[in-house]
Amino acid sequence: MEDIFSIGEVSKLLDVPAATIRFWEQEGLLSPRKEANRYRAYGPRELAEIADVVFLRSTGVPVKRILQMRSFDLEQYQDGLNQLEDYMRSHLETCQRICGQIQRQMANTHEILRLQQEPYRSEEVPFEKIARFAFHEREKLLRYSGDPTLYVRYFDTRDMSGTETRCIVMPPDASGPDLCWERSAGGTFLTFLIREQVDRDYRSDVWMSVKEVQKQYRTGILLAQYLLTAVERGERTDFLKGYIQVC
Repeated sequence: MEDIFSIGEVSKLLDVPAATIRFWEQEGLLSPRKEANRYRAYGPRELAEIADVVFLRSTGVPVKRILQMRSFDLEQYQDGLNQLEDYMRSHLETCQRICGQIQRQMANTHEILRLQQEPYRSEEVPFEKIARFAFHEREKLLRYSGDPTLYVRYFDTRDMSGTETRCIVMPPDASGPDLCWERSAGGTFLTFLIREQVDRDYRSDVWMSVKEVQKQYRTGILLAQYLLTAVERGERTDFLKGYIQVC
């Protein structure tokens, strides 16, 4: 005798919500038989159909596309699978890129903690060039939206008026009059943490740290690279890593 299952039993067997199974039925993907009491009944054929739908949905195929694939011949089905593979490879690349961003952000949290414990350590600036950046410049804006840690502010600490220039990290082969700074051999930079209180018009502690360094060194330019934004002592705070030139 053929095994017959209720929608609740099928839901438990295949780990699919009953509401989802009903939706697939409404869309024409499933046609369960109706018992005399008008309850849905699912046999081996219906279970196989649901399993196929579960597989295709798990790979990202939309419901309407699955319905179309039901009428495909072998060549069309093969083309459909090729398209699906291309989509999944593209999706995988996106996931890998996002995972990379998450890992960089996690590294930034560790860096903030380290800078709190070990300020004013000598380090090499990790980027080669920065250029002036205005938000109407589309190419630079896209670089910024793809990785906000490319945002850098440029200061000349010999000008205590605190004038700054908004910049963005550029590729090593970049050139042009908008370049603001290029890394050169022989420069010494100390690093420290900069905090800016977002909701207080970005009030910053940067000059306190600069004055601390100037007790021991003559200072030149300062590069402040954005790390992340988080709440500290109840205040939304931008954390930046400062690289101050000393001699």
